[in-house]
Amino acid sequence: MQLGYSGLRPKLAAPDHKGIVDFVITRDSKVPQAIHLVGIESPGLTAAPAIAQYVFKMVAEDFD
Repeated sequence: MQLGYSGLRPKLAAPDHKGIVDFVITRDSKVPQAIHLVGIESPGLTAAPAIAQYVFKMVAEDFD
């Protein structure tokens, strides 16, 4: 299997979610090595260092 998705994606929310959807950072349940970063628009530019640190910690878990 080879993952290769990038580009624009719609903002998604669970059907029972109420309120504004910001970003989603989560592992793929079927491919745990894949980390999805969804819905990161202009606020993501100012939050980029924090997002990078968060994802770095998620990746580091794979090497512990």
